[in-house]
Amino acid sequence: MKCLSLFIGLMFASVSFASTLEEGYEAVRSGKLEEGFAILSPLAEKGDAEAQYGVAILYKEGWGTDKNLEKALEYYEKAAEQGHINAMFYTASAYQSGTGVTQDYAVAAKWYEQAAKKGHAPAMYGLGSLYYNGLGVERNDAIAETWINKSADAGFALASEFLKQKFMK
Repeated sequence: MKCLSLFIGLMFASVSFASTLEEGYEAVRSGKLEEGFAILSPLAEKGDAEAQYGVAILYKEGWGTDKNLEKALEYYEKAAEQGHINAMFYTASAYQSGTGVTQDYAVAAKWYEQAAKKGHAPAMYGLGSLYYNGLGVERNDAIAETWINKSADAGFALASEFLKQKFMK
């Protein structure tokens, strides 16, 4: 009987947790940014990757909190380390551009590659661009072309445009 009660309690706790995450995102979607930040922040601190990604966006844009690019990157990285594909991409982008962090092309390449291998088309293009320009990785036109082609095949317009321009010369 104790096991059944514990199981039911855990079931309701997970439903409550999921709805709280949804409540946080719903608050943000409806323009209640401070409320969304207040709901998502504790979930992010507890390690929820989706909440961490949401908090990162809020910090990056200054929605519901003060704009803080360093904190944004901190939360993007936490989510990325848990396999959140979009967080991987934004972490890579931050390191590539030096937004909220010292520019580091090698770290950017690492995160682009992880997201690219999971099928993220913009990350495929980002990784290909780093190989094409020899930034953070040894310049390699064959690897660059492979990733940029994969990105174009996945429908990423910037990759398609790059390939058109490259071969029209």
